[in-house]
Amino acid sequence: MIYICKVCGYEYDESKEATSFADLPDSWVCPVCGVGKDMFEAGDEPNAQQDSNAQESENLSEVLAQTLSNWGVKYVFGMVGHSNLGTADAIRKQVQKGDMKFIGIRHEGAGAFASSAYGKLMGKPSAVLTIAGPGATNLLTGVYDAKLDSAPLIALTGQIPAKELGWKAFQEIDLEKPFADAVSDQYTLSATSRVGDMASSAYRNAILKKSPVQIILPDDIQTAPSSQKATTPQGVIFSAKPSPSFTEMEKFSEILKSARLPIIIVGAGCVNAMNEVLAFAETLDIPIATTYRAKGFLPDSHALACGVIGRSGTAVANKLASDSDLIIGLGCSFSKHSEIPKNKKIVQIDINPLALGRLRRIDYGLAGDIAETLPMLCSIVKQKVSFLPRKAEISALWAEWREEKIKRANAIDGAITPALACQALTKSVPQNAIISVDVGNVAYSLGRYFESANQRFLLSFYLGSIGVGLPSAIGAWCASQEENSPVKNRPVVAVVGDGGLGQYLTEWTTVAKYNMDIKCVVFNNSELAKISLEQRNAHYDVWETSLVNPSFAEFAKLCGTNAVRLTNPETLEQDLQKAISQKGACLIEIDIKE
Repeated sequence: MIYICKVCGYEYDESKEATSFADLPDSWVCPVCGVGKDMFEAGDEPNAQQDSNAQESENLSEVLAQTLSNWGVKYVFGMVGHSNLGTADAIRKQVQKGDMKFIGIRHEGAGAFASSAYGKLMGKPSAVLTIAGPGATNLLTGVYDAKLDSAPLIALTGQIPAKELGWKAFQEIDLEKPFADAVSDQYTLSATSRVGDMASSAYRNAILKKSPVQIILPDDIQTAPSSQKATTPQGVIFSAKPSPSFTEMEKFSEILKSARLPIIIVGAGCVNAMNEVLAFAETLDIPIATTYRAKGFLPDSHALACGVIGRSGTAVANKLASDSDLIIGLGCSFSKHSEIPKNKKIVQIDINPLALGRLRRIDYGLAGDIAETLPMLCSIVKQKVSFLPRKAEISALWAEWREEKIKRANAIDGAITPALACQALTKSVPQNAIISVDVGNVAYSLGRYFESANQRFLLSFYLGSIGVGLPSAIGAWCASQEENSPVKNRPVVAVVGDGGLGQYLTEWTTVAKYNMDIKCVVFNNSELAKISLEQRNAHYDVWETSLVNPSFAEFAKLCGTNAVRLTNPETLEQDLQKAISQKGACLIEIDIKE
């Protein structure tokens, strides 16, 4: 029997409760609006045949999940819980068909970071599933990471039943408000929603706007029957590539002609255009520095490569940029962290017109796809410019910088310094690896000291959120497993600090559960060393930055994975190579002295 509250419509279904309605104490009240038992009336018994038919027909969640699958969502990260059971069951059916994979994480924030990393690498969204209330709000940090780093992501946030909204029910939060600034688009499922169109719109907007989107799923609506069909992306065009006019490129070339010592700054927007960037730079003999986001796009061994520019950069890049008379920004945003020298003439090319001059005054900008624009521009300017040759200078600067790195690596007798650890990593990490880095001193060290080959780097670049390293590696591993992936079968290495790993340490159980071949290198100095440095630089006392850590290696072994702790600087390189080269997950703890 069902008893219905005459005030708010809440249903007490005896078949789903441990106590019959008649046996409830007189003090019992409606859990939604708080009125007593006397305000309830008996409702109709559900029709068994109708229930059977409803179960056989598709419901709204099933149409939603099928549509997302049709459009290309292959991975869902998240936690199954009481306010997303209908959607979770629909995803389960996609998993059973082999069309989706579900990664059950231990904290929703880690799920969002994993999904953000997947989007950064793949250029298409995965989904992340949560319950209502705290499950959804735990997502926010990772969703903001996706927003600021322009990564597509679909947040599937469960919600309390629609009929209970507005009554301050358990875990009730107006989920549109906290997510409004973090996502580009929001959708709320209702019984009359065109759910297929809703899901396809969410997917398209995530890709076209390079942003996270949110679908709010009230618990009682998720399993409502639907006569709709899932949609497909047939005939859909996801993007158009702008090209500048010949007149605009002529004006750009006139500025190039006036320079003698230009330098190219490559940003994340060049991820699919490095062949064209190299052809342009080699034809005109222009040095190339990268932002941190583009580290690894160009091997540091290339004759024109200068390494990363800015706070996390090399002396080579910063010196050449300082001496230049023209900055050519390609797919970069000129963020504060990159510290592009002021009072320099700047030209910029970006596929997004809104990026031109957004963070920095520029002298001229071209809105265009870099891979298509550079060859046309090169044909215009190559007969009109004559820059001073810089390769010999670049080589000499690298020799000086490498000598300095050796000094820093061996600065503390009998100890492993960050520079020494990065020197060993340079020789140990596979040249095609995806390297997920956490924020803090470990990120600065890797930017400066690690010499990249063709690795792809992940970081919380604009949000700068501690703890991102391990969850991002999980998302990267998933991206590497997918067919037709731009990073298919590439090895995954996380390089994290002890402060960052402490944020999501239990996600190592996720690595173990799904047999993820991830190597996690932990710089353990028992300190939030970057914060200590900031305190000293600001003339504060160093306070509350020390850490009490477990043995990370022993923890990893308890999770059922390989692990090793490295303390000997004399054998560090060979020990690290051995640990990284083995099959399966391995946590590598390195004792670091700053």
